[in-house]
Formats: sequence, C-alpha cells, structure tokens
Amino acid sequence: MYAYCLAVCEDDQVVREEICRFCHEVLDENEISHQITAFSSAEELEEAMETRAQSFHLLILDIKMKGKSGMELAMELRNRDEETSILFITGYDEYIEQGYEVQAVQFLVKPLIWEKLRTALLKDWRRKHLPKTLILQKGRQSLQLPIDKILYAETDGRHGVRIFLEDGEERFSASLTEMENAASGQMVRCHNSYLVNVQHARRIDRQTFILDDGQRLPISRKYLVQCQEKLVSLVNR
Repeated sequence: MYAYCLAVCEDDQVVREEICRFCHEVLDENEISHQITAFSSAEELEEAMETRAQSFHLLILDIKMKGKSGMELAMELRNRDEETSILFITGYDEYIEQGYEVQAVQFLVKPLIWEKLRTALLKDWRRKHLPKTLILQKGRQSLQLPIDKILYAETDGRHGVRIFLEDGEERFSASLTEMENAASGQMVRCHNSYLVNVQHARRIDRQTFILDDGQRLPISRKYLVQCQEKLVSLVNR
C-alpha cells in the first residue's frame, strides 16, 4: 500500500515528539497510510536522504538548529529537488521571505497552533499525493478512471459493478470491495449494493446520501455512522 512519508527535523526532543505524535494522530484519523521518521539535526536528515537514499514526501523542518539550519538544508535540496514538500516550524518570523524562495507549503511560528499544522498536513497530502486515478484489474482486463469523475458505483447482480460517471457509465467484473480498496478511502460504502464518491457528496438526509447533482442513494443502518464520519473527515480536509 502507498505510504505518505514524512521527516520531522527538530532539535528539541519534546517538540519533536509532540509533532510526530500529532501527525500520527491526524493521519490515522483520516485513514492515510504513512511513515514518520524523526531527526534531531539537519545533518542527520541530509545523511538519510543522500547516503541511505531515503526519500520523503514532506519535510517538517525547524529553521534554527545547532549546526546546519533547516533553511540551509531546504535551499540545498531545492537545487536538485522540486517535488519534495517543505513545511517550516520556527520561533522566528524573519525567515518567512526565505521560506517563499524554497516554495514552502507552510510557515508555522512557535508556539504551534496545532490546527494549522493539521490543515497544512492534509492539504499537502490531498494536493500532491491523493490518488487521482482508480485502477481496477481482473486477470488480463483493466480499467482506469479519473476518480473525480466517478459519482457512485453499484453491484450489477452478475459479480460485477456499474460505475456511474459525470458523463457516462462503465461496467467491470469486480466487486464493490475491490473497488473500495482501489479508491484509497475516497469512496465510502453506504449500502451493500452502493459505493459513493465522497467528493460528490452534498449531505446526508436521514438515511439518504444526496450527491451534488441531486441524485439520492440509500444508506443502510449498518453504514450510517461510517458515512457520517467520512463526510466530517472530508470537511476537515
């Protein structure tokens, strides 16, 4: 399974552990598979990326550290890497302008406002790492669809699924469970026979899922809480 990989580089052990713990909680709550590695210095992180060829999707960097600063590391990184996201955490706000030079996704000043870290973390994951394509495979057959174009799917009664799109319909020999797993949390089961794309969810009305085009799908009691939690998670992202 795809894992969102973070490096937390902070020389204060207490702050470092708090950041790691908070990131774990946020990503677990949102069912995002992840790996978080902690570093106490920029040199330690640099060695991991160069000597051990360890790669990360997001670097959470303290700027003011003993030895090499987080800003120096970020500037060196940007000379060879445009893709890795960088989030700065510091007690000094005079570095904000430099943060723009290295395309930092966020600049958070200590003491941390944890909700701002939550927002920045989920925004980076959604913008750059949320799968954009649904891929179904069965034997030699395969189907690829843009997830944002899928409205919902239902069983076809013949061991397959009917997938309803913004501009048409597809059929494929796969189960709803297989499709749900392939969607990496972007679709939610609302009924034994239906799977809904949460991107197109407008609201839940009693026991009905209402999509943004007005279509209404049933929600069974078994899946009601799951659907409500998924909608709340979507709003928080």
